[in-house]
Amino acid sequence: MARVYVIELTAEAGRRRDPRIPWVYVGSSARDADLRFEQHRRGYKSSGLVKRFARRLRPDLYEDLPEYRRSSEAREAEERRARDLAGAGFVAHSDGTSYGLDEGAWSEWDSARLEPVAAHVDSAAAELQGAAFEQLRPRDCARLLHGERGFWVQRYLDPGDPPPSYGLFAHVRLDVLERRIAG
Repeated sequence: MARVYVIELTAEAGRRRDPRIPWVYVGSSARDADLRFEQHRRGYKSSGLVKRFARRLRPDLYEDLPEYRRSSEAREAEERRARDLAGAGFVAHSDGTSYGLDEGAWSEWDSARLEPVAAHVDSAAAELQGAAFEQLRPRDCARLLHGERGFWVQRYLDPGDPPPSYGLFAHVRLDVLERRIAG
């Protein structure tokens, strides 16, 4: 059995299509995603890109995929997911190819695409609410998850140390995030 996983890379990984949306590495393995992430960071059978620039696992970008019986099926799913993420604004690196770098238009996820991983939005919104200096309205919480800058500095969050959920869903339509948060 094999699973697809996605690792977010730091800004130093390369030029982005949108400064809010990071590069990601899409891989597959029979190993648990957390273990495989640590192996990458140690350099064991690691992509050089991941070894140098790994930031964190992004389960919100892969947990909707099933386990695959064969590694060949997982590799095919890995490529499909990389292309899917490139279609949402990411630069997605997989098996030696970077998707989305020189491609034109992309579109943010709608509610149907978000639904399988929507629990991650709920968790990120709760984290933002917990870190905010005052109660966040759904619209402002959505704007923070979407990665909008400017309005939040010194009003809601510490500008030097925003929580990890800030900007995590820049690839999702703002109205979709707001509806999800408003409940």
